[in-house]
Amino acid sequence: MIRRAYHVLIHGLAGFAGALIGALCLLIAWDVIARNLGLQPPASTVALTEYALLYFTMAAAPYLVRMRGHIIVEVLYRRVDAQKRRWLDRAVLTLCVVICALMATLAMLLAVEAWHRGEVDVRSLDTPRWLLFLPLVVGFGLMGTEFLRLLVRGESLAGAQRPDTF
Repeated sequence: MIRRAYHVLIHGLAGFAGALIGALCLLIAWDVIARNLGLQPPASTVALTEYALLYFTMAAAPYLVRMRGHIIVEVLYRRVDAQKRRWLDRAVLTLCVVICALMATLAMLLAVEAWHRGEVDVRSLDTPRWLLFLPLVVGFGLMGTEFLRLLVRGESLAGAQRPDTF
């Protein structure tokens, strides 16, 4: 039950990222069309674009880790023998888990601090500052979980994942 919910979460966030990219394209297209027709374009297009870049990057990142869409240096990785490659896999995955945990923790601390202080990101669209840290908490937390799954299962960094497996 929990495994299935987690699977749906990862794929749902990837779908959300794709929908957000589509919505962003439509927003930018409307902004350009409105300007060319002499209409008033939305004042918050730039701010929404910047926020969307953060949100869709962090929403898609755990899915990319699951599908092995992350970048590895294949030239180096393929040149080492199988035993060293397994050690390299474990070392890199451990480092990824630690870094993701640190980033998620830092983002959480900053979000909580921004919440308590009532900080607002003032642009053409005023936004509570904690909303800027929230996708970092979720994205890095789930990426760390995905890297940990690979580490615990003893999987390779370079191995391709079938899209419909857990």
